[in-house]
Amino acid sequence: MRQIPMLSTRQGKAYGQLSLPPSALFGGLMVCLAFGLFIGPWGCARNPVSGRPEAVLTSESAEIEQGNRLAQVIESEMGLVQNPGLEAYLSQLGQRLANHSPRANITYQFRLADIPEANAFALPGGRIYVSRGLLPLLNSEDELAAVLGHEIGHVAARHSVRRQTASVPLAPLRIAAALGGATASIVSPRLGQLVAGLGQLPGAFAMAAYSRDQEREADRLGQQIAAAAGFDPMALSVFTDTLAREDALNKKPERGHSFLVSHPPSPERSVSAEEYAQGLTIQTELPAPLDRKAFLRHFDGIVLGQPALEGVFVDDRFLHPELGIGFSFPPNWETSNTDSSVSARSPDGSADLIVELVAKSSSALEAAEEFAGTVKLKSGPHALRVGQLDAAEASVVVRIRGENSQLALTWFAYNDLVYRFTGIAPVSEFAKVRADFEKSARSFHLLSEAERSDIFEKKLRVVESRKSENLAELGQRSGNQWSLAQTALANGVQEIEQLPPDWPVKIAHEEPYPGPRATLSRTP
Repeated sequence: MRQIPMLSTRQGKAYGQLSLPPSALFGGLMVCLAFGLFIGPWGCARNPVSGRPEAVLTSESAEIEQGNRLAQVIESEMGLVQNPGLEAYLSQLGQRLANHSPRANITYQFRLADIPEANAFALPGGRIYVSRGLLPLLNSEDELAAVLGHEIGHVAARHSVRRQTASVPLAPLRIAAALGGATASIVSPRLGQLVAGLGQLPGAFAMAAYSRDQEREADRLGQQIAAAAGFDPMALSVFTDTLAREDALNKKPERGHSFLVSHPPSPERSVSAEEYAQGLTIQTELPAPLDRKAFLRHFDGIVLGQPALEGVFVDDRFLHPELGIGFSFPPNWETSNTDSSVSARSPDGSADLIVELVAKSSSALEAAEEFAGTVKLKSGPHALRVGQLDAAEASVVVRIRGENSQLALTWFAYNDLVYRFTGIAPVSEFAKVRADFEKSARSFHLLSEAERSDIFEKKLRVVESRKSENLAELGQRSGNQWSLAQTALANGVQEIEQLPPDWPVKIAHEEPYPGPRATLSRTP
């Protein structure tokens, strides 16, 4: 077996030795000396991939601690997929790849992030995440190995630490205060927005994209790692093409920390990955990758898109099966369900309704009175009953965007949680929407069994094709909820392609949500 040339000075296993010219080593030392004027006690370290000395701001132990603290916040905010079998499979595959990392002295951990967008990312020190939304786009174990290998490459090369160091000459005081990139999302902007907003993080971490050189380095390292672990390094090129198709199909804007902004353009990246893979040799003495059927079996049943446990809209109604509540918004208002609130905006944009969880309490009136202690109310608060629930009402006039706006506030207490409805409109427009605000607030109720039967969520299912069947025919037979274009994308085929018999095909299937039944509890 031919040795796979690695970007490493370490010898042994499947790694070749990369000799560095004296000028390169001298250049690295000069960088350390120059950066020493800014970074004081942090000093230099030898990069585990290139072998070159480089200026760093963070020791390895501090890097690991940084990643651990960041992981606690990220996991509490976005959650992890609770699927022991899938978690075990991802961890097993990740460790098989990590065994071939040029940085083997740290512990790699692999987790499934419960976010619907397609994404994968690494934190400092070895924590690697794959999103639930990435799984439907994968069509082989080789492709998943390529994604994980890429993230291992970022960790191995200490790219997060090097990103922080790169800005030292421009902003030494900012770096000295421990500001700088801690993680970067691979595909989706959502994670970037999440991390950027976590002001409570130690060191005030900020979002930053990897440089294109770092992305290319991670691609090559990932391909080397995948080949050494027995996987096809060409899969990175294939999956990059899939991501480009997905971006074009969904017409995602290029903004923030999206894949196309923080990575090289997909065609260039795909061609580069294909060319590089041709020079690598796959280790054949290891177990072969899973076939398509066995691989996709791991993903059968995962939730697609927004999970029902976070609440769903059914026409103008919002139903939350986990909290056991429901309410309605005015017809034709634009609705939204985010991590912090559920809201609706009037067609002309002049009025908003916002529903939030605001307190842990059994008393709506107490929550309203606490709010009254922070602002001068126009009226209230006063207690009332809405159906089976204790409630309270108040109103206040505030200055918003240079004009007086009136807020209609209603609090509800249920199962030791307090919800607040806030209707907002300019004072001059308030009378027109007052009835809408009141009707929506008074629609707050406990879910009925009939309403629970209206709650569905989409799940990924794997069905096998029949003889001479095409994708459209299979979709019609199986009740597929994806469009033909989305189904073709998810399965890596063309829309008009005739399928081989008994070929596993991923579809989206709408299924009833088997959530818990909440009961009304009262505090004496």
